[in-house]
Amino acid sequence: MDESILREIANEIKGLNNHAVKLIKEGRLAEAETYYQKSLELTRVLTYYDGMAKSYFNLANLEVLKDDLFKAITYGTLCREMHEKAGTDTENCDKMMRKLAKAAMRKGMELEKKGMLKEAVEYYQAGIPFAEEKFRQAMLKEIELIERVTNAKTNE
Repeated sequence: MDESILREIANEIKGLNNHAVKLIKEGRLAEAETYYQKSLELTRVLTYYDGMAKSYFNLANLEVLKDDLFKAITYGTLCREMHEKAGTDTENCDKMMRKLAKAAMRKGMELEKKGMLKEAVEYYQAGIPFAEEKFRQAMLKEIELIERVTNAKTNE
């Protein structure tokens, strides 16, 4: 592909992402997602893995703002996969995933305190693959305790 065309496409992708950031600052998250999705689509068409990784990273952060940890974790996982395909550094993605794992653990603890045990387990399970070892062990222990309580109630 002609270098000038690639530059033009790169500028288009950058413009979409910059506009999404502007919309986020204005609190227009749904519109921002549309721009990030357009950016992702352009990078997909080009099979530009590093660009896809950046788009997924942006979408993951947007989902955090929307308080949807499950989607954030999904996008974060895709971010890492695309970085691996591109052969580029996964450090930012890995750092984000560790933060998402901690957030999932906190959300699980919050739900557990409210007696929403099934939902708590779902959050713990979502965070476990990306958590640092001590947090991973803590979440596994919580799941084990919840299962014991749930089984005890079922057997009564």
